[in-house]
Amino acid sequence: MELAKNNIHHQPLPSEGIDFNKLKVIVRNNLVWIALIFLVINLTAYLIIRYTQDRYESFSEIKLDVKDEASELGISILAGKDQQNTDLISGEIEMIRSRLFLDQVLDSLNIDVTYYSKGEVLNHELFGNSPILVSYKIENPAFFNQPFFLEKESPETFSLVWGEGTQKISGRYGAPVHISGIELTLRKNENFLDENDIDLFFIINSPDALLGYLISGLSVEPLNYAAQTIRIAFQDNNPLKAHAIVDAINKTYLHYSYEQKKLTTKQKIDWLNNELQQIELKMEGFEDYFERFTLKNKTNDLQEDLRKTIESINKIDSQRYELSRRLDEINKLMDGLQTGNFSVNPSIRQALPEYMFKDIDEVQSLLLQQERLKLSYNENTLAYREKQQEIENRTDKTSQQLAELKKEWMRRLQEMNQQKSSMESAFVNMPDLNTQYSKNQRFYKLYEEFYLSLMQTKSGFEIAQAGTTPDFKILSPATLPFTPISPNRLIVLGIGFVTSLVSIFFFIGVLYLMHNKITNIHELERLTGVPVLGVVPSSRYSANEGLHVISHPKSMVSEAIRTIRTNLDFFKINGSQRVIAISSTISGEGKSFLALNLGGAMALSRKRVLLIDLDMRKAKTYLPVHIPDPSKGMSTVLIRRDRWEDCVLQTNLDFLHYIPSGPIPPNPSELLLNGEFTNLLEELKKQYDIIILDTPPVGLVTDGIQAMMRADISIYIFRANYSKRESISNLQRIVSINKIVNVTTLLNALPSTKKSSSYGYGYYEDEGQSNVDRIKSLFKIKA
Repeated sequence: MELAKNNIHHQPLPSEGIDFNKLKVIVRNNLVWIALIFLVINLTAYLIIRYTQDRYESFSEIKLDVKDEASELGISILAGKDQQNTDLISGEIEMIRSRLFLDQVLDSLNIDVTYYSKGEVLNHELFGNSPILVSYKIENPAFFNQPFFLEKESPETFSLVWGEGTQKISGRYGAPVHISGIELTLRKNENFLDENDIDLFFIINSPDALLGYLISGLSVEPLNYAAQTIRIAFQDNNPLKAHAIVDAINKTYLHYSYEQKKLTTKQKIDWLNNELQQIELKMEGFEDYFERFTLKNKTNDLQEDLRKTIESINKIDSQRYELSRRLDEINKLMDGLQTGNFSVNPSIRQALPEYMFKDIDEVQSLLLQQERLKLSYNENTLAYREKQQEIENRTDKTSQQLAELKKEWMRRLQEMNQQKSSMESAFVNMPDLNTQYSKNQRFYKLYEEFYLSLMQTKSGFEIAQAGTTPDFKILSPATLPFTPISPNRLIVLGIGFVTSLVSIFFFIGVLYLMHNKITNIHELERLTGVPVLGVVPSSRYSANEGLHVISHPKSMVSEAIRTIRTNLDFFKINGSQRVIAISSTISGEGKSFLALNLGGAMALSRKRVLLIDLDMRKAKTYLPVHIPDPSKGMSTVLIRRDRWEDCVLQTNLDFLHYIPSGPIPPNPSELLLNGEFTNLLEELKKQYDIIILDTPPVGLVTDGIQAMMRADISIYIFRANYSKRESISNLQRIVSINKIVNVTTLLNALPSTKKSSSYGYGYYEDEGQSNVDRIKSLFKIKA
């Protein structure tokens, strides 16, 4: 094997397909996360099934058998029969879905109070099988849709808790319980056998909530237009309740059809006219109410009035606060005038009239003049007494003015208090008025919608001009479901399984794309384009133990280093001497460890080897030999302070010598640039067979590049799962720019696998098992 002396041109990393070796490493290193993703997603699917209430569906089928009396009278029908059937079925479906019809269904059902058994996670409705029955009279709508929890005190007494546990009241079965806004009467259900293990609560449903509940669960669909059949279905978490609601819809629908649709079209139109008149009267009543309300309250938007009232109250509060603050300031000023020690706050100065400014300033001026008189006159002199009298007169006048102003401000403050009280009284009544107005407005809209619906129906009957008497039949009564329609356990589990696989796929894909480290020798050969000298497997032994090839000669690492020594013999270099530079991109890639042990392996072959530490920037933490004088080394040799013969140290091996880096110089790169380093190498070649240069990382400093340019062979170290792919670009750039030849690479610390342990290096010492363990295992086998 011969390494051609040609330059490697710097080029971007080649595009590649899927690297299965890299993929295998990523999967192996993240097996725990992969298993965790799989378990979490599938456990989530299980929990969804476990803690989602089952949904049941009850349904029935009805046939609309309509006798066409108009055709029997010889009246021709302009529209086709199919169109008539379609119109008939569509009309019946919309009628069943209408709010008015569903209100009638609710009147026939007893579901205004819902009873629940409280569970740890899910609550279960006790439809038709509740231990208690509740009747109520409600005045405050706030008690609608609010849970009341029942606590048993004795066989005849109980406690009710509501309002998130903040309110509680005791009562007796069969006796009314009075709460502000509601009256409740609880009776025991004699048909219920055991209520000891039930944590019960009930909810009084509002009409809107019940209507919305029916609309959300009801489904009315045509089955066959030609056969005039429809399907009525209802879904609920309780199968008995779903069955009862469908049965009530059927009975209400049949009764309604029998009573309202057995007449002729004319009778229907008369009925519609009568209904329309009644609705018009009701709507007129609501309109009169709205008109009276607007005239009385001078508004039809109480929300806006509430907002304006709040703003007015806040404004008055601000004015009251400012006026109170001014009164405090004027009291302080009046007290200060009496004592002669006062100051005028700038804020109160702005509120005082201008003539008061002059009086107050005059008082202050007179006080200053009096102070000056004290310096020259006695208090009993005429001039001082006159000044004192003048101050008292001015002070009395100013105090009277301030008292008048204070009285005026007190009157204004009282008026503001009265105005605020009036607004607050009006504000208290606004919510009740708003509730009543909104309720009437809601009923008005309901009647308006129904009025338009009846008008459309009336127009249809008048156009058809055909009287028919419907005869409806129930083809399939309401079914009692035993199997839930949701959740579908197989589908949920399947979705969870597929989702876990897809998530794992994306997880591995993201890790694959983010992984930018070198993982195997094939990847290193493909990306660098430089011959790979060999591979050094990872070891469980510490790198600080010294010469690994001596302390563990039969290990996989030692054998790999001997293989590298053999591979170096295939590189033909001019001359009998060889200079080997060992470098890497960054620290921690095993450069110094390999240089030391490679030198040791070559020394074992009885070649004179010199290991030179060129990393003059950082002292080694472990060395092959004790250094008696740290002040000597390569740094002192290159400045000609010491001879290299005085710096060479003998290691544990007879043929391995070592020159330490010496003291840290201020200019390591310049020491290698001068001709002294080249002359030193030429002189050392005469004394040693092999010279190994342990260089600093070339990705951090330029010292190593100088050593590589002067070496016969350059070994560039990459560490598996540590060195990044950018290091390859760094190598290509260095070789291309500096025209370095005879460069080879080496992959260090490659993790051992079962395959590599059982083949090749498996013939040597197993680093995963100690000698004592192997002896014990052999002893057991022999025994």
